Amino acid sequence: MTADQAGRSDRAECAEALEKLSEFLDQELDESAGDRIREHLADCEPCLAEYDVEDHIKKLVKRSCSEKAPLELQARIRTQLTILRTQLPG
Repeated sequence: MTADQAGRSDRAECAEALEKLSEFLDQELDESAGDRIREHLADCEPCLAEYDVEDHIKKLVKRSCSEKAPLELQARIRTQLTILRTQLPG
């Protein structure tokens, strides 16, 4: 394999890893696909850096979204849902 072919192969692996990064972080890939991504991340610093960024963002969002809505807002939403359900045909 030439250096050019190896470079194209590496870019293809990076593209696949980055495309499936979200699914990998959410543990939605089958074992085989997860293993391929894991192996790629172990060998590819740029993709590992992207993984670290995505993982950090995911953790920040999760932590930021843990606050419950105020009871008054919850009650208003339930009321609106009830109204909408009674207005639907059927």
